[in-house]
Amino acid sequence: MSLTAELSNPRSPVSHFLSEHLPGFDLHTAYHHAVCRLRTTIRPPEILGNTPWTILGTAVDLRIRMWLGATNHPAIREGVAFLRTASAFDAAAPAFTDRRRYQANAAAAGDLLLGRMAHYAAAPQPLPVDQEDDAARLCIVAARYDAVFRAVPINGATRAVRHFTRVPVPDEPEAALRSFTAGIPRTHADDIRHQIIAATTALADLKGRPLTCAPTFAGSGHVGHAEGDFIAGGVLVDVKSTITPDLRPAKARKWFHQLAGYLLLDYTDAHEISAVGIYLTRQATLLTWSVEDFLRLMGARMPLDALRARLKNALAPSLVA
Repeated sequence: MSLTAELSNPRSPVSHFLSEHLPGFDLHTAYHHAVCRLRTTIRPPEILGNTPWTILGTAVDLRIRMWLGATNHPAIREGVAFLRTASAFDAAAPAFTDRRRYQANAAAAGDLLLGRMAHYAAAPQPLPVDQEDDAARLCIVAARYDAVFRAVPINGATRAVRHFTRVPVPDEPEAALRSFTAGIPRTHADDIRHQIIAATTALADLKGRPLTCAPTFAGSGHVGHAEGDFIAGGVLVDVKSTITPDLRPAKARKWFHQLAGYLLLDYTDAHEISAVGIYLTRQATLLTWSVEDFLRLMGARMPLDALRARLKNALAPSLVA
């Protein structure tokens, strides 16, 4: 399970705690006033058709992290490692020889992909047009490896792995990676590219600040897994690529509870979070609140350290003295 999965269950301990202590009604009102007049300036082309929106959303997040300078992507690395391990496990089943080879080839392509992503992250910005197109395609493929990692505890990643093995995967890593990126429709790559171009302006104040991507927290294990998008200069940011940002209250509270969950699970204040925010990629808009304002608007009746202590006690009472 993960924090987002736990928040989808209103009966989970973390959902119950956040609903009781941080109902979020005032923040929803403030958020509604902030987004009600926003225009969705980056619309996906109609011809995207049956687009895997979760994959594109993850890809945008990854591309933003690269632009901010991230060179390490733990979830992608874990997805690659799972493919490699799965290929070795299948070695005992001769009937799956081709699948085993394709998984191993996909893992080798993933190693190459991670290196190329790190190269682009360290390169002078902005990238030339051809490299930007390549970076967008790499992020879409990377999102598929990320999906493998996310799906392992849910269904063993069977469906996510199948994406890499449904057609023959070349034995040479460069050719294998090229087969993955070349199969991406240009409209998908352009969609990522347009969003990152907008983000370079909207997030300019965060560029160059101390960066932690995919942050985990002292209490992450108490909800199965909790991993934020990034923290830049003390600002915890969650990236959302929705077309319709003016959310119904229930969905908006889920977004706010996700931020609140990360903030409170940082029991020891290891990340020294001073503000939280939501970046709307298709509206090129960053909304931030200081921790004090965020908690006030969420309806907190006690300070942050007390909320953290109470959440820890609710989720792991045996660890609280």
